[in-house]
Amino acid sequence: MFVDYDGFGYGGSGGGGGGSGQAFSYGGGGGGGGQDFSYDYSGGGVGGAGGGEGSGGGWMKSAGGGGGDDNKARGGYKNQTLRPVTIKQLAEVPVSTGDMPVNIDGDEIKQVTFVGVVRNISSLSTNVTYTVEDGTGKIDVRLWLSGAGDAGDGPQDHMLDPEIATGKYVRVYGELKFFNNARHVNAHKIRAVTDHNEVTYHGLEATYVHLTKTRGPATIAVGLEAGMSAVHSAILEAVRNAPPKHEGVDIRDIQAALSARFPAGDVAAAAEWLIGEGHLFTTIDEHHLQATDSGF
Repeated sequence: MFVDYDGFGYGGSGGGGGGSGQAFSYGGGGGGGGQDFSYDYSGGGVGGAGGGEGSGGGWMKSAGGGGGDDNKARGGYKNQTLRPVTIKQLAEVPVSTGDMPVNIDGDEIKQVTFVGVVRNISSLSTNVTYTVEDGTGKIDVRLWLSGAGDAGDGPQDHMLDPEIATGKYVRVYGELKFFNNARHVNAHKIRAVTDHNEVTYHGLEATYVHLTKTRGPATIAVGLEAGMSAVHSAILEAVRNAPPKHEGVDIRDIQAALSARFPAGDVAAAAEWLIGEGHLFTTIDEHHLQATDSGF
C-alpha cells in the first residue's frame, strides 16, 4: 500500500506474518504542509483490524467538577483526544521548551497513536527506549519503568510486552516530548501487533482522518457514478428525488417519467442492474424500489 496526499507520504509493506525484517517504502518526499489528522477518540479505544484495543483510548473527565485540578494533573491541556498520526507529522512539530502545548497544523494535541517497526531497543534501569519507524520517519519511544516517569507524570506501572522485539510491528500510545532539542514519545502503552492487518488499518485510518479534515466528509455523488450509464443515473436520481415514502417509487412511474429519454425496457433492465449492484432494493413488491442510501 502507498498513499501520497499532499506530501502525506505514507508507505506500507504488504504481506502477512509478524512483520520481521519488513521494510517500508518512503514516499511523499517534501512538503506535508496543511495536513491535519485530528480525530476525536476521547470516548474510547482505538482498535485495528485484529488489534482489539478496547480501553485506554482517551481520558475521561473526572466526576464532580474540579476542572482546574483535572487540567493541572494532566499537564494543563484541555484537549485529551487521541489522534492517529505518522512519525513524519511528529518530526515536523517545532521543538518547544517547558510545558508548552504541542500543535499539529494549528490544533493542540495531547495523545497520539501510530504503528511502526521496532528498529532498535535500548534498556536502562529507569526506562526502555524503542526506535520505531513507520515508513515516514523514525522516532524514539520511551517507556518508563515503575516510579521513573518524567517529573509531574507520576509513577507508571508498565509491564513490558515480551512479544516486542527488533523487526516486529508495534502500536504506540503516548505523548510527544522534547529533551535537549530532540523529540521522543513518552509512551503510556506500547504493544506488539499480532495481526498485520492493523498496519494497513492505521494507514487507512490516518488517511481517512486527513481527508476528512482537509476535504470534508465523504458524500454520495449523484450522476454518472462508477460503472453507470445515463439511464442508471437517471433512475437513481428519480428514486432519490421522489417524495419520501416507505414503499418507495413504482418502477412504472419511473418508466413514464423517463419515457421521453429511454425505452421502458431499458429502464426495467437498468433498474434490475441497480438492484443487483446494491444501489436499489425492492420494498412492498417487485415493482416498488427504494434507494439504499435513503434512510428507510
